[in-house]
Amino acid sequence: MITNVPRLTSADWDSWYTASWPTLYTAGWPSLVTDKEAEYFHRAVRPRPGMTAADLACGNGQWTRQLAAWGVKVTGYDFSAEAVRQAAVAGLQDGLSYTQWNINAETIPAALLPGSLDLVTCRHALPFLEYARALTDVGRWLKPSGTFYALVRVAADQDNDDADDGAAAQNDSDQEPFHRGFTEAQIDSLGIGWTHRTTYRLSAHNCGIVLRGYGDTATTPRHTAGETSRLPAPPPTPPAIEETRAR
Repeated sequence: MITNVPRLTSADWDSWYTASWPTLYTAGWPSLVTDKEAEYFHRAVRPRPGMTAADLACGNGQWTRQLAAWGVKVTGYDFSAEAVRQAAVAGLQDGLSYTQWNINAETIPAALLPGSLDLVTCRHALPFLEYARALTDVGRWLKPSGTFYALVRVAADQDNDDADDGAAAQNDSDQEPFHRGFTEAQIDSLGIGWTHRTTYRLSAHNCGIVLRGYGDTATTPRHTAGETSRLPAPPPTPPAIEETRAR
C-alpha cells in the first residue's frame, strides 16, 4: 500500500505550538529531555565544551538549550516561527541561537558550511523531513570526526512500499499528523552510507540513533544498515536541565 503523507505547513506548526504545546508539556510529550536520554547521549556521543552543533527542527529549543548547558556552541533551526519565538523567549546566551528555516524547501543557510560542525542533532523530527536528502546534507556539514544524533518515535510496521525510500515517514493515522515515527525497517535503513552506527532504545516507543563517518571508506570498514555497536561505559553525566515527569 502506498500512502501519500500530507505535508504540514509552517502555519500548522505555529498553531500546534500555540494551542497544543502547554498541554503536551505538562504531560511530558514529545520532547522533554530526560536524565536517561542525557546519560545515553553522553555515552554514545560524549559531548564536550567548545563543540559546534546544529539542532535541526529544534522546536521551542529544549534540546538546544540542553546542548548549550553542556558547553556546546549550537544553533537551532525550525520551520515554525512560533517555535523559534518560544525558544528565544526561553533565553538566549553566547553560543546559543535560533534561526527559522524550512529544511525541506529552502536554501541551506550560509552558516552550514561543509566540514564545519562537530555535531548535528534532530529529535522527534526526522520522520517529517525528506530524510535521505537531509542525511546527505548532514554528512557534508560534519567534520570527519563529527557525529549525527537522532531521537525517533518507533511506529508500527506497515505494508508500505515506500517504507525506505527516503521520503517523509508515515504517520500512525490521518488524525495524528504531528505524531510521526519510523518503522523498524526505516530505522535499519538509516545506517546506509555511514561507516558507524549505534542504536539504542530509550523506551518502547523511542529509539536513539548515532551515525558517524559519512561516505568514509578509507579508514573504517563500511557497516551494513543492520549492524550496530555497543554503547561505551557511561562517563559522569550531568543531569538533564529539563526532565519529563513520566519515565
